[in-house]
Amino acid sequence: MVHPYIINTVNAAVLLVAGLIVYFTNPAKPPTALIAPLFGLLLLACTYHLRRHNRFVLHTVTALTLLAGLLVAWRIDPEAFSWSGRSMLLVLMGLSCLVATGFYVGTFVRERRLRNNTIFKDDL
Repeated sequence: MVHPYIINTVNAAVLLVAGLIVYFTNPAKPPTALIAPLFGLLLLACTYHLRRHNRFVLHTVTALTLLAGLLVAWRIDPEAFSWSGRSMLLVLMGLSCLVATGFYVGTFVRERRLRNNTIFKDDL
């Protein structure tokens, strides 16, 4: 099982790197292109608290990740969609966020079923 802080770090890195690539490759440089890198920085800032198994932060990170995935997916225009670099990066960021949210929810369900917090005993 992959721990939530590892998933969070990978997802934040994808958002940060791909978001900056999308921003710098766009000649207009719109400020809305910086939404994904800002979410990536916010998620990276929460990694320390995820390592300490703070449940409030875990729930907040799950909500932020889902919100970031929906916002990135919302930026994809279905009528003008082409398999260009920008579109591929937006799809990558959206899928990364949705997969990370799925892992977080899976961790919640697994922890609830065990009820003794044995999921995280190996890294405490």
